[in-house]
Amino acid sequence: MQGSLFPELDDCQKNIQLTVAEIKNLGLVRSEKNLQKLLELYDEIDDIDLKREIVSSIGRQKNDKIIFDFIKNHVYNCGFMDLVYQMYRTCLYKARANAEFEKLGAEIKNHFNNEVLNKMYEYFSYKKSRGGKKKRKIKYSKPILLRGNNVETLNKLEENSVQLIFTSPPYYNAKIYSNYHSYQDYLADMKKSLKACHRVLEDGRFIIVNVSPVISKRPGREFESIRYPIHFDFHNLLTGAGFYFVDEIQWIKPESSVKNRNGGYQQTHMPLSYKPNCINESILVYRKNAPFLLDKNIAMYDKTFANDENFDSSNCWYIAPTANKNHPAVFPKELCRRILKYYSFRGDVVLDPFAGSGTFGAVALEMERIPILCEQNEFYCDLINKENVYVQL
Repeated sequence: MQGSLFPELDDCQKNIQLTVAEIKNLGLVRSEKNLQKLLELYDEIDDIDLKREIVSSIGRQKNDKIIFDFIKNHVYNCGFMDLVYQMYRTCLYKARANAEFEKLGAEIKNHFNNEVLNKMYEYFSYKKSRGGKKKRKIKYSKPILLRGNNVETLNKLEENSVQLIFTSPPYYNAKIYSNYHSYQDYLADMKKSLKACHRVLEDGRFIIVNVSPVISKRPGREFESIRYPIHFDFHNLLTGAGFYFVDEIQWIKPESSVKNRNGGYQQTHMPLSYKPNCINESILVYRKNAPFLLDKNIAMYDKTFANDENFDSSNCWYIAPTANKNHPAVFPKELCRRILKYYSFRGDVVLDPFAGSGTFGAVALEMERIPILCEQNEFYCDLINKENVYVQL
């Protein structure tokens, strides 16, 4: 290639010898010479990581005319969305002083109609308009028990007044306290509850839902049971309520503690009859939509709130289930401890909208959080508040 910066090297060697750090350093020095070098490197190098840093470094330069032409000529045919994101990022920052970049950025966003570009625009607009450190406000200082349907009782709480929600919704027609006419009725009720949760959860904080598939009982030997993918359907319910997916943690139980499903296969060893024992439940981790990074939430707390050095490094948590004579499906205390440890701070207000026997609230109190529990079963409400710990709104 004419005018190559490195005529003694072929393209393959250049990709090996150049590093992201070297390209970044080239971009930090704003000069016409470096800009021309970066433009040439963009044409010569194929490695996507290097190319991405080249685009970013071009955006740091000061000749807006050349940068504008570069983006306009390459953004629609560069072949990789990672490169589009870097070009769009340049448009966002350059638009502060140059309306042409603002117009080009809008065209790029509309052309690709991409979720990452939309979120970039949302974050950048918030940062430009609001800035400043967010102050910590705790709106409740005592444990609260809300008796009744959570769709109604959560209306008693202020908006953005809760820092964490952790719950296990009733499993569709799997327990005596969970009885719905149809699966669609169940999902409709869960959608209402999640929308009520969204209103009270602080912007940017986490809602964590423990769910697993449920299998219906067979009405007779000649009928097939139905297995409901509740954990899959909850994704649409959560995103529809205004949350976005962050992680899925697998709660792994000892196999001896779960119902045996492979007896039929053990007897016949016939293909198609295999059914594995279900030793896991899904812990779905979602965050309330907010136009800022988690850093903004964390910045409200000083370093004295940090956890100890022990932590779970994988998304598989091996925890034995817990039995309780008063409730058929209770949280293990250890599961509550880990959720509270990793997703809340001391002094935070934490909510369980389907409290059951109240295990989450009890552990929250032990860990110096302020629990709010919702429960519509009067027997469980009395069980939760047998020592009159909770204020009732």
